[in-house]
Amino acid sequence: MFPKKLKNDEIFRLLKLGGVRIPEEKWFTNLYTKGNTGAASIYIMLEELLNEGHLTEGEQVLCIVPESGRFQISIMLLSVV
Repeated sequence: MFPKKLKNDEIFRLLKLGGVRIPEEKWFTNLYTKGNTGAASIYIMLEELLNEGHLTEGEQVLCIVPESGRFQISIMLLSVV
């Protein structure tokens, strides 16, 4: 789900350093297909994940949404029902 052109070794290196290991195939972004949609981005991504069949019941979805200056972030953990 994470397009190869978006592979960012620095992000994965820092996550590993912090003890967070999320397999690359579990990542999802639509930035390059939908663009920067601002406050609506998380809703557009969730709709796309759901309607394209990427989610199955019982899975958890970790959402991380940075604000535009990247000084603050929102994090939520959703369960697929």
